[in-house]
Amino acid sequence: MRTRTIEEQEQIEAVIRECKVCYLAMNGRDGIPYVVPMNFGYENNVFYLHSGPEGKKLELLAADNRVRLIMNTGEELTFQHPDVACSYSMVSKSVMCTGKVEFIENFDEKIKALDIMMRHYTQRSFGYSAPAVKHIRILRIAAENITCKTFGNSIKRRSL
Repeated sequence: MRTRTIEEQEQIEAVIRECKVCYLAMNGRDGIPYVVPMNFGYENNVFYLHSGPEGKKLELLAADNRVRLIMNTGEELTFQHPDVACSYSMVSKSVMCTGKVEFIENFDEKIKALDIMMRHYTQRSFGYSAPAVKHIRILRIAAENITCKTFGNSIKRRSL
């Protein structure tokens, strides 16, 4: 399996735009990482996620706001020879980001974050009900470090 690091910001952002789900990893109280899949939005080196008003993830973030986001796209199983197990590989791209969660409390800022999240999935404009906006929690994660890699970049690959 060949791995290549992507360092150009435009290419990293192109991979982020392809991803549909991110995995938010937090420090668990018991020393075991706690990871949840989430929808997200991204703009200007900042990730936005939304949550209900309570739950385990919010409890963990209140104790330790350091997180890692992981996302990937393009999963395709390939091989160089169909009878050689070690020649099989998964072609994909991944992004990892570290940062600290800040919660957006301002109503108008919440709407801006929701708009960023919805633009990630659709180009439509949306209206939001005031009770819904007040009820949700918006997580803002300024990326402290973003890494991006491509995997399985074999010249002689064949798809199944």
